[in-house]
Amino acid sequence: MTGSSTELNPFFIVTLDDRVDLCAEILKAEGEPSAADREAAADLKRIVFEGVMTAIENGLAKSSVGVWADSDLGESVLLRARAMSMISVSSPGSGAHTLGKLNVDYTGIQIALDPDSPKEVLSELLGRLKIVSDRARDESMPLLIQLDAVPTSAQIEMYGSVAEAKSVMLLMAIQQLQDVGVEPSIWAFEPGADDTYTATFAAQARLDDRANTKVLLAASVDLAAGQVGSAPPETEKHVVRVAAHTPGIDGVLIGPGAYFRQLVQFSEGLIDRGEAINAIASHLNDVDEIFEKSRSTSKVY
Repeated sequence: MTGSSTELNPFFIVTLDDRVDLCAEILKAEGEPSAADREAAADLKRIVFEGVMTAIENGLAKSSVGVWADSDLGESVLLRARAMSMISVSSPGSGAHTLGKLNVDYTGIQIALDPDSPKEVLSELLGRLKIVSDRARDESMPLLIQLDAVPTSAQIEMYGSVAEAKSVMLLMAIQQLQDVGVEPSIWAFEPGADDTYTATFAAQARLDDRANTKVLLAASVDLAAGQVGSAPPETEKHVVRVAAHTPGIDGVLIGPGAYFRQLVQFSEGLIDRGEAINAIASHLNDVDEIFEKSRSTSKVY
């Protein structure tokens, strides 16, 4: 582990990994990105990191926020985060597990797991995840798993709605991963069909001897390039409030919706670098404020 603090609450992770292809989606590069395209994309990630730093200057606790970046275009962000003793997360990528040189705090992976998959398919996937989990633990970079489920039409029909089917599948998926010994230090997922499901996810994540496991709700997952202003949309505010008042939820995994439109506007020359940084910072400070106010008025805490 690095020297960053990972035990405080609330807990925010800003995702800067490869879930958005900045070269294609913002820089409009066609085909294989050029060296110039890659450097421009890396600089866009640095803009987001500077937004995080500005949010810290504006009151967001440095000990409560971290970044999840890829080890390619996001390497400079990870190195800067480490230099500032901030929480850092990176994905292992393809091939060998090579995060040791970056000395990040967590190994981050995104998976969509169908617990009703054919037995041999499910067994192979769970086996691969167990290997990643063991390696991450051995290298003192425990797992952060962002878990998703995409229900089939048959599952939707069985459970009555997409939200209900997804919630049931997520709970089953957590149990299946735990049963084979995949033990992340942090779970992240979108809220369940209702608050009861969300609380159940958190309870399952901490079942038995897992009291120190953290649980985050994923917010800012939708991209909104045309949205005006830096304030979080109502859908994101709702997720943050649910995270704040649900027992066992420690914070929020903040997706690219928190910065995508600002980077688009910067790339198109509609705003300058400083305006983009300040807008991203304002968004993060708003999320922090909403979380703190919601938790302080919650009967649970």
